[in-house]
Amino acid sequence: MRIRILALLVVAALSSGCGAEEPLCLGDDVFFRGACVDPVRRYEPAAQLDADNVVAYGEPLQDLTLPPPPKSGFRIVAPPRTLAPGEEISFCLSWPIPALKHDIVHGGRLYTTPGLHHSNMVAKPVQPDLGPNPYPNCHPGADDPFSNVGAGIPDVLFANSTQVVGEETIQFPEGMGYVLDTTREISTSIHFLNTKTEPQRIELAYDFFTMPKDELTQEVAPFVVQISDFSIPPHTTESVGTTCTVFGGHVVSFMPHTHDLAQEFTVDFLTADGGSRRVYEDGTYDLASDIRNYDPPLDLEGVTAIRHACLFDNTRDVEVHYGLGLNEMCILFGYIYPPVKQFAGLVSQDGKPCSSLQLGLFR
Repeated sequence: MRIRILALLVVAALSSGCGAEEPLCLGDDVFFRGACVDPVRRYEPAAQLDADNVVAYGEPLQDLTLPPPPKSGFRIVAPPRTLAPGEEISFCLSWPIPALKHDIVHGGRLYTTPGLHHSNMVAKPVQPDLGPNPYPNCHPGADDPFSNVGAGIPDVLFANSTQVVGEETIQFPEGMGYVLDTTREISTSIHFLNTKTEPQRIELAYDFFTMPKDELTQEVAPFVVQISDFSIPPHTTESVGTTCTVFGGHVVSFMPHTHDLAQEFTVDFLTADGGSRRVYEDGTYDLASDIRNYDPPLDLEGVTAIRHACLFDNTRDVEVHYGLGLNEMCILFGYIYPPVKQFAGLVSQDGKPCSSLQLGLFR
């Protein structure tokens, strides 16, 4: 208690101009235009800007207590589902994008009870032959980000850490965000997993915060590297990883995706002269957020490739492969700017070369 009182006194002193130009903000708040604010709300107007901006399906939430929805932006809520002990299910959910004043998303926040393994949320063009998805259900293949890719590269709205509980935030630095095509619709591949010994009701919601276009200084775009096939023998500790060519730009976030056998996840920047620099390191699997937001961003000037590696300890009696259930994944996701530097790296099998494509050239 005395420490918190001291911190408040420091904030008051600094706010009055004693000893510094900016106050010391508490927690995760940042100083923005004269006040300490939650970064995802730094561009929030004083009054509600976007009306009717909550899209919710299913029963009302019982366990999640949500703050007021964004004043500039929108909220989507998934239909709650109850899973039996040990039950695992993958399915597709979809939502329309509500009418918005601004289309620059500078931050997003996930709210979830235990049981969300992962949800890859994208916005894709409405298919002319099928029309809009039958919200909250989906047309076949709607949850595949690369289906109908000829109509445009999908917008990735959010990808969460494995089995995260509570809140998780993706927040770009001041002046940065991605442009959301509001003529599209949202679809997501959702994977629920009840690891408990009793039935579990899973509730899930997202807030997306928007800002005026004249506030945008750098547009960001998503990137991903995926190793599609690997195997780890029973009772073996083994590393899976790859090195993929990059095309310059600046990284503003990293998010690893592994499962419960992960012991370590690392990311290194490589240079043409053989140099290597560790930029991300995470330990054993837990239920906390693994998203790392960078402000200032990580500069890829002089960097020729990114290497990421996953250390797995297979404590099971069976061989572990890429996949769901008792299997594993080793995926690196994040955001980069400018959009022309956007890339996707695919490794068909662990140990084989990475095929890295500069997607930004096709935007």
